[in-house]
Amino acid sequence: MDFRELQYVVTVADRRNVTQAAKQLYISQPSLSYALGQIEKEMGVKLFDRSQQPLALTDAGRIYVKVAREILQKRTELKNRLADLKDGRGAQISLGIPAERAGFMLPPIINRFRARFPDSEFAIQEAGTRKLLELLQNNRVTFLICPLDAREIPVSMTSELIYMETIQLVAAPDAFTDDMFLDKSRRLVDLKKLAHMPFIGIKKAHSINWKVQEIFRTYDIAPQTLMEVESSSTAAQLGACGLGFTLVPRRARKILGPDADKYCYDYSPTTPVQWEINAIYKKGAYLNRAERYFLDLLKEYFQKETTVQL
Repeated sequence: MDFRELQYVVTVADRRNVTQAAKQLYISQPSLSYALGQIEKEMGVKLFDRSQQPLALTDAGRIYVKVAREILQKRTELKNRLADLKDGRGAQISLGIPAERAGFMLPPIINRFRARFPDSEFAIQEAGTRKLLELLQNNRVTFLICPLDAREIPVSMTSELIYMETIQLVAAPDAFTDDMFLDKSRRLVDLKKLAHMPFIGIKKAHSINWKVQEIFRTYDIAPQTLMEVESSSTAAQLGACGLGFTLVPRRARKILGPDADKYCYDYSPTTPVQWEINAIYKKGAYLNRAERYFLDLLKEYFQKETTVQL
């Protein structure tokens, strides 16, 4: 048995389909099927129940995959520790991040990172927060960048703050009448007076949904949801065009262009409502020198940006 064989089984378990796994592994489907048969012959047990589609793991398969993930993770850690002895050269950045957040957070810092670690490799998984936590738990990534408060993080994981992000209210420029403002000069609306307005939400798979529901509970309102979409950027655009109002991460303002301010409102009379953007990894996990530098760049850039905004 070698690392390649471990990866074969883990990939088939993840994809639950030999053909799709073969494409991901860049080998032919017959070659992968043969390799799986040889592995099962060597182990003396069946790892997959081939009577089901998609494929399901047997009890033996679940044990094999659990241990295989741990071995592959330790192999990655070993490579990273050795790379650190060479000043991080050849290190891998194994990162999970929501797709929209990747497009927002990576471009500002990536050139500085590549200048410091030009031969590093990125392995990026994009998914919703719940799926990302599953990927981290299964050792498919080393760390996450996502909007999850420290109190919501599983006990087997730990976090460090990247920055605090404001939750922005977006609506059309003429969406509110004068009596709906607490202070019109500050564009400060009374959130309780929006309870009768159509609300554009984000689907439950996304962590912004959790945060918005928390805000609504705080203000004791239950707006009528007009629709739920997958993207905060889409929600911001729909709110700006007059379909209703939405609450989205401040980063979604970018889609509204240079006139974004005319679509954005405050709703908290004191400090802005914010949530934590955290780096999350397993307790005791080893972050290589390149990964640590990557996190430091994110903190430096986005904490500065947040200070400027406030």
